[in-house]
Amino acid sequence: MTGEGVSSITTLAIRTEIKAFPPYDPFHGTNLPMVWRRVEIETAKGKATFEQTDYGHAGRFNPWETRGVDPGLLPALRSLEALADAAVKTVI
Repeated sequence: MTGEGVSSITTLAIRTEIKAFPPYDPFHGTNLPMVWRRVEIETAKGKATFEQTDYGHAGRFNPWETRGVDPGLLPALRSLEALADAAVKTVI
């Protein structure tokens, strides 16, 4: 991760959204409950949005999927994913 440290990003806002869906919900259709997480990070260089679910194996999350990352933030993508991980772990 040389050259893409979190200290090089000034964070302006982080928003998290977490939803739990029951089995057979139209959103996912499986016979197990599913959790969906979305993190939006806004910085002076732009905005990055990530989504993650535990689809297919309840309680174990799949890797983050980008849902829009401004070009100025692409060099710091790994750091932003780490920030998304920290954001969902601190949600009360």
